[in-house]
Amino acid sequence: MSNERKEEKEEQAYAYWLANCSGLGNQTKRRLEIYAGSAKAVYGMKETDLKGILTQKQIKSLMEAGRETDKEKLMEHYAVLKKQNIHFYPISHPNYPNRLKTIGNPPYAIYVEGRLPEEKIPAVAVIGARQCSEYGRYMAEQCGQELAKSGIIVISGMARGIDGISQWAALQADGFSCGILGCGTDICYPSENRKLYETLKSRGGILSEWPPGTSPRPELFPLRNRIISGMADLVLIIEAREKSGTLITADLALEQGREVYVVPGRVTDSLSAGCNRLLCQGAGLLISVQEMLEETGMVHSQKIGEGKTEGDMKALLNSGSEEMNRILEVLDFYPRSLDEIQAESGMEYGKMMFALMNLCIEGMAEQLAAGQFIKKRKRETDE
Repeated sequence: MSNERKEEKEEQAYAYWLANCSGLGNQTKRRLEIYAGSAKAVYGMKETDLKGILTQKQIKSLMEAGRETDKEKLMEHYAVLKKQNIHFYPISHPNYPNRLKTIGNPPYAIYVEGRLPEEKIPAVAVIGARQCSEYGRYMAEQCGQELAKSGIIVISGMARGIDGISQWAALQADGFSCGILGCGTDICYPSENRKLYETLKSRGGILSEWPPGTSPRPELFPLRNRIISGMADLVLIIEAREKSGTLITADLALEQGREVYVVPGRVTDSLSAGCNRLLCQGAGLLISVQEMLEETGMVHSQKIGEGKTEGDMKALLNSGSEEMNRILEVLDFYPRSLDEIQAESGMEYGKMMFALMNLCIEGMAEQLAAGQFIKKRKRETDE
């Protein structure tokens, strides 16, 4: 190993040590590194060197961290990180995302599994309700797919509901997606999104500002949200209640100078109350993904996934079942009664019920209650 490479590895190890020093915030760590000239130099600073720079409490924390970790242990800890295939990038590293450098309180360092998004490719964060409606699920799938086909990176938090659905749709359309976690990158949260988690590590990226082994905790998710919006050029919100964490991310996005677009909903739907409120406050209205990209100048020339099928619903519409086609055209993602379906389809009752039954079997429709049906999208696999 060349001396230059050895010095670079050592500096990374010292930065890893500084990143994990408790009692010091991101800005303080960065300020110290700039003042000393390197993370290694920070490690070697004496208590007298730190007076006037840090508070007494911060000095004590830094001194204790240095005493607890000698150089040999420090290098061992960093070697374990590399064995886990976890990339570590302090803010001084050339691979640290430029988008993150511009936000308030940027992470001093990030941990990455898989790949980071390419800097020159536009990115959209798609976020929304965890307990989403069938309409929200449909929109998340459509938006994730259309963004991917337009060559746009999809950023989200890998949460259940809108986040995970949009990311999975992007990956299914051969796009790139990056999941931002509120825990260590070595922990899959929520556990139900294990397949998405593994696919992101192999075909996309997983990013966190927390070291491996950090368990998900409520106080970490608001901090995670600033990275979701910070890694994107635009934030798209699909379903959000009037009081939700999604709206906190929207506020962060606006503070960071990001565009915010929302999918509108009916005024009677509590899941759309937050989105409709944002519209009143001047957020962009999503009519279509392509229109949104054109309005914001984000249309990317490298389109992917061209020529792929539009999904099972379109395939079914073209498959030759006239009765099922007619029912699908009448159904909506909001409940429709049997009387409404029959009136709009003009079908005999028996044929209508037979078509509805087949649609439910195929996963294209669902009966919510007696005489109430909604349109669904048949899913090839779970998120």
